[in-house]
Amino acid sequence: MSVGNRIRTLRRSLSMSQPELAKKAKVGQSTISDLENDKKSTSAKNMEAIAQALGTSSSYLLTGKQEFANNKDYTNGTINQIIEHVSNTDEIAYQLNNLVKIRYYPNLSISCGSGSFGEVLEQEHEEITINSKSLNDRHIHQENCVAFPASGDSMLPTIKDKDTVYVDLERTTIKDGKVFAICHGGLFKFKRLYNLPLGGVRIVSDNTVEFPEERLTAQEIIDQQFQIIGWAWSWQSMENW
Repeated sequence: MSVGNRIRTLRRSLSMSQPELAKKAKVGQSTISDLENDKKSTSAKNMEAIAQALGTSSSYLLTGKQEFANNKDYTNGTINQIIEHVSNTDEIAYQLNNLVKIRYYPNLSISCGSGSFGEVLEQEHEEITINSKSLNDRHIHQENCVAFPASGDSMLPTIKDKDTVYVDLERTTIKDGKVFAICHGGLFKFKRLYNLPLGGVRIVSDNTVEFPEERLTAQEIIDQQFQIIGWAWSWQSMENW
């Protein structure tokens, strides 16, 4: 877990916003934002102020380690504050193993007409774990990462029916050849997308024999309720016996 992840995790566990933490630590909000996104470091003085605002030590923020046994400055009260940063021992284990929870929608409806997919994301969901390094390496924010089950054979052999597909909801701008989760005509799909001139789009399946590519003009994108949900950045397959 990086310095930024530790700051973000502790801040959220205290239900504190970035501006609130910045005010309490007497630093600029941009300092908190840069640290949490691992963009820039800061001075030792600022790091100590941020650590105190979070009820921990700068040593923990920088290394992830607390020296309880050898540091007489840690009182029971301080230890209790640290314990309160996480809701239970499972949460501590998650942090130590660089695991985070993301939303998974096992019963995703195939209906996702215009303007309704946001409501789909409000439906009941499960939580699954993923290594935070996978997200950090791709600059994906945990709250924007969700997982959906694949359905059908249009993306064979790349993505199989019932594979778990991880989607970054924040990346909705087409990058040619990347796989995206989309809604098209009220149906949820995974497809490769390519830009066409004048705002059009190519919609391509990996299983081109059974699923020929489609091309939409800018007007057809509107008429056919085409919507990009997010970038499908990873998928997981499991075999049955």
